[in-house]
Amino acid sequence: MYRIKGKIDSNNAVDFEKEIMAIKPKEIDASELNYISSAGLRVLMKLRKSVGDVTISNVSSEVYEIFDVTGFTQLITVNKKLREITVDDTQLLGAGANGRVYRIDPERIVKVYNSVSNPPEKIKREQASARQAFIHGIPSAIPFDIVKVGNELGMIYELINAQTLGQAVHREPHRLEEYALKMSSLLKQLHSTEIEKGIMPDARDTLKVWADIAANSDYFHKEDIQKVYDLINSIPFRNTIVHGDYHPGNIMVSDDELILIDMGDVSLGHPIIDLLGTYQLMSLIPKRNEKAAMRYTGMTTDEVIRMWNIFIRDYIGTNEKKVIEEFERSLKCYALIRSIGGMTFSDVIPDEKRRNFSAYIMKEFLTSYEKSNFLTTML
Repeated sequence: MYRIKGKIDSNNAVDFEKEIMAIKPKEIDASELNYISSAGLRVLMKLRKSVGDVTISNVSSEVYEIFDVTGFTQLITVNKKLREITVDDTQLLGAGANGRVYRIDPERIVKVYNSVSNPPEKIKREQASARQAFIHGIPSAIPFDIVKVGNELGMIYELINAQTLGQAVHREPHRLEEYALKMSSLLKQLHSTEIEKGIMPDARDTLKVWADIAANSDYFHKEDIQKVYDLINSIPFRNTIVHGDYHPGNIMVSDDELILIDMGDVSLGHPIIDLLGTYQLMSLIPKRNEKAAMRYTGMTTDEVIRMWNIFIRDYIGTNEKKVIEEFERSLKCYALIRSIGGMTFSDVIPDEKRRNFSAYIMKEFLTSYEKSNFLTTML
């Protein structure tokens, strides 16, 4: 990576141009750059014209302001130098598939991302999506700095006296029904909030990623994988917000108000794409693994399943047992799309066990496949 240092202005811009155009780097480290004038910026424009996309990284706040004010950040990828923090001796509020949430002081939390599944581009997208949701009236935590936490990246949020919804229920079990109804109300608000198409990605694309992972393995028959794609493509598009990972571990309680965090998978689409993930984390997983229930939601298996039952009845507006059972049978089919891809992606379980379990998951999927469209017509 090419490094630029010190001060670049009209006095040394000619030499700077000769040097950089001889190398023509596409990635530049600006950690030691103290100042750049319009003369230096013109050199970078010439570089961009010559090589195409250019990325400038580790830019100090002062130098970033120069790039930003001049409009340069709209032409070239400019990444700020990240502040480094530690979460040693801090309170762990919750953990999930995407990362962990820590209380770093009385007014702020940090979400630390699992680096394997959260590249920097996804974290920046979360920052932008959270701001869009907030602008459209969704009670969501406003993200501030992206920071370095050891070898991982984190996002700072301001949340005073907040705890996860799962922790709140676990500490005040007598309020479980109240919180379940609030959780349902917040999701209804999310699913009725319309945003112009194109501002956020299509929620179906997230499911297609899991299907692609499964398709690229040799675990399944092509005709079975095609049914997975057929089911995804049958989901109608809606220009309403989908959170993408809606469960009690990703909802904070602050002054008795529910506030969303973990906005990395926010997109536009049909409510079913939210409900399949919520069902998976609040019904399927807890019944199989109590430790996982506590890890992801902050609640015991009994608490999280009771909360799910109240939540889903309120969300779809019925207490009829047969309707609920049919709804959940169909919902399971959608939820299994994640499991089909996730099992082939996992490198923790030995290959033979993965193959056997993948076959079991696909069999469950195919069994409920024909009834799955019931959901999209109901919601």
